[in-house]
Amino acid sequence: MRKLAAVSVLVCILLSLNSCSWKRMTYLQDLETLTTYDVTEAPDVKIRKNDRIRIHVGCTNPVLAAPFNLADGASNVDITTGTVSTAGISLAPDAKGVEYLVDKNGEILFPVLGSIPAEGLTIDQLKDEIASRIVEKRYITDPIVTAEFTNFQITMLGEVSSKGNYVVKEGKVSIFQAIAMAGDLTTAARYDDVWVIRTEGKERQVYNMDLLSKSCFDSPGFWLQQDDIVYVKPRKSKMDANAQLGWQIGTTAVSVLSAIGSIAYWISIVAGK
Repeated sequence: MRKLAAVSVLVCILLSLNSCSWKRMTYLQDLETLTTYDVTEAPDVKIRKNDRIRIHVGCTNPVLAAPFNLADGASNVDITTGTVSTAGISLAPDAKGVEYLVDKNGEILFPVLGSIPAEGLTIDQLKDEIASRIVEKRYITDPIVTAEFTNFQITMLGEVSSKGNYVVKEGKVSIFQAIAMAGDLTTAARYDDVWVIRTEGKERQVYNMDLLSKSCFDSPGFWLQQDDIVYVKPRKSKMDANAQLGWQIGTTAVSVLSAIGSIAYWISIVAGK
């Protein structure tokens, strides 16, 4: 019985070492429950050259809004008189809007309204600008403008379950949301040194993210921007697929042995009385 007791103690030690290994792969280890933390709001995403934006104009009278949703220009509208001809109008599929490219001058060419500066504006500011121009020209008194990025994407590389490019229509995504989109980090990932690589104009910046600490919330890399690259480094002792499988089997075996050892230990205690 004493041997069984000794074995159970040894197994418990092994299990504690295993739990330490799992602790190294736990997010935000210094967060405390029932504690309030300040929240950093997502920064406004600015429209840039070569961005693609889908825009749709609606109102209570769909006929009046139709010229602003042309997929092939505004040839059916008499801008001087405001006369609308519905014959031959080519609307965007499913009336979801038309995709516009922000050109090298930072503008989009919009039906009826012509060129509209877009670079440097947020999506909300662009919607307001289009709506105000429509009202100012007295085409529609109650325009409803919707817009979204169609090329806002991030790239996930390194030790994530699913590498690749991910499109974010909302134009707002955090580092944790991006990791979730990529299927979480692998068991070989370094949680304390994740890189967010950002290009702005002719400059490139790298932000080091420690996902083990709540300090990552305050990093400029926490809220991702267009074309950000998230690179998750591997640990130095990165395991191959067979080693990872063996490690997983080993941890399961340790858990089972621990349970058996605990039972044996208590049996020995009872038997010794």
